[in-house]
Amino acid sequence: MYRSRDSACMLSHLTVRNVALIDHVELSLRPGLTVLTGETGAGKSIVVEALLLLLGQRASAEAVRAGSAEGTVEAQFHLGGETRRRVDDRLREHELPPLEDGTLVLRRVLSREGRHKQQVNGALCTLAQLKAIAEPLVDFTGQHAHQQLLRPAAALPLLDGFAGLDDDVAAMAAAFHAASTTAAELSELHTKEADKERRLDVLRFYLDEIEALDPQAGEDLSLERDRRRLLNAGKLRETVGDARTLLVDGEHDVLTRLQQARAALTRGVRDDPALEALVSSLDEAVVLIDDVARSLVRHADVDDDPRLLLTIEDRLDALKRVMKKHGGDLDAVLRAKTALQSEHALLKDAAARVAALELQLAKDTAAAVVVADRLSLARRHSALELARAVDAELPSLGMAGAHIQVAVEPLSSSSSMLQRPDGVALSRSGADRVEFLFSANAGEGLAPLAKVASGGELSRVLLAVKRVLLAGDPVPVSVFDEVDAGVGGAVGEAIGIKLQAIAGEQRQVLCITHLPQIACRGDGHLVVEKVVSGGRAISQVRAVADEARVDELGRMLGGQEITAATLEHAREMLARAHGSSASRPGRPTPSALLASQPLAAAPKKAKRRGAA
Repeated sequence: MYRSRDSACMLSHLTVRNVALIDHVELSLRPGLTVLTGETGAGKSIVVEALLLLLGQRASAEAVRAGSAEGTVEAQFHLGGETRRRVDDRLREHELPPLEDGTLVLRRVLSREGRHKQQVNGALCTLAQLKAIAEPLVDFTGQHAHQQLLRPAAALPLLDGFAGLDDDVAAMAAAFHAASTTAAELSELHTKEADKERRLDVLRFYLDEIEALDPQAGEDLSLERDRRRLLNAGKLRETVGDARTLLVDGEHDVLTRLQQARAALTRGVRDDPALEALVSSLDEAVVLIDDVARSLVRHADVDDDPRLLLTIEDRLDALKRVMKKHGGDLDAVLRAKTALQSEHALLKDAAARVAALELQLAKDTAAAVVVADRLSLARRHSALELARAVDAELPSLGMAGAHIQVAVEPLSSSSSMLQRPDGVALSRSGADRVEFLFSANAGEGLAPLAKVASGGELSRVLLAVKRVLLAGDPVPVSVFDEVDAGVGGAVGEAIGIKLQAIAGEQRQVLCITHLPQIACRGDGHLVVEKVVSGGRAISQVRAVADEARVDELGRMLGGQEITAATLEHAREMLARAHGSSASRPGRPTPSALLASQPLAAAPKKAKRRGAA
């Protein structure tokens, strides 16, 4: 379960410009544990929120700083080992520029007009591509993640992640989809079979009506033209007659004038041979006018036969009745005819189709059972390993007598529309339901975690689970956003030690906290402060070390009134966390960060991969 990681993998730079209240911020980070502290509402989550935008969180136009057309968030990662290989593969898959010396640059440009852009290594990409590239880089645990442990469905994906069952879970989802599709078609056919004779009568009625009428494509339009012609026969004869008179039959008609003009030009050809071409043109015009006149004779032969008109109107009425039943136009009637014929044939052959589908469903279900059984076996084995690994973490979190069990039980029959031959239900995730059982004290019985764990216990169980999961996850950056909810004192110190240990496992950790017991454990310390500048509220970030860090820890310990005893207590905390040299001025901070400009409050929070 435990995979090696590369210390070279890290988030090295983060730049934010014109986002929310941010003007321009550049942060330079190094490996280890970096803590962010500050008063409530000061904007401590700024780094987290900027990262989430880069990791694919959807952004609104309102995220752009007032007065700016665009906002920008940019991060630079240095990658090595397995993470570099994974990212390289995804870059090739999405046809994006490769890494240069292991460096990956992600960039989001937020537009006030809503036309946001994403870039990977300088190349434009879609939001989905940005997510795919960034997914292996950051594990995020939000401030309400411990509450998610209370959800009934939370334990199963955590166990699958621990066991590395992604491929089998995907195979199970595909097998379940295939079986479900077959089962749904079979169920629909069974329903139709129960009402087969009535439905066949209905289908036959509609088909007989359409087939007796035998409509042809475009027939309604042709009939409408004939109907209009018959209704206006007298007017048409008059119109055609007038036109013919003007062309060939009237005094000074067009054809006579053309012939006269041709004769005149013909006489002039002797003097100007170039007129021959014009004579030819007039010849063509004479022929054309003559053709038009002959056609008008045919069009003038309009018989206003009332019996023919009645026949056409009856046919149109019949077509319109059918069209009204089947979609409003003749094309819809013809499509309905095809569909009715198909359904009629299917019902006539329903018994054979039911038999074929039942055989297919048996095959699909058997294939799903094979994957589900493989998953169940792996889950039961891994459940014991996960429970042992989490139990091993609990004593160091102040829960020496606590015990956790990962229970893997069959799904209830009501949980799914599919069942195995033995009656056990199947879902898209397999045949199991997983639940965390918990006992806070030695000798007490196990009960569902959601029923017996307090808020502080949930926070610690979450951290224990995260520590175990992260041990098998090569993701280089872990972000913890106020995971110390509901704890303090010695428990807070235990959580700080655990975060420090996670950071010591060749992993970069960013932690937002309100507890000095955790803040003192950071290799680097950022303080976020809200100030008013130029009539606008902004958040500033400053890196603190030595006495400035002691002052911040003193504020966290003592509130507004900071005494000498409080400051001495802060120095002692730093000394215990980092060794006696931590209390001496001038000690370097391994993960110092540079805040070049005031930093403003971040956009709204969003969840990210890795949250329990």
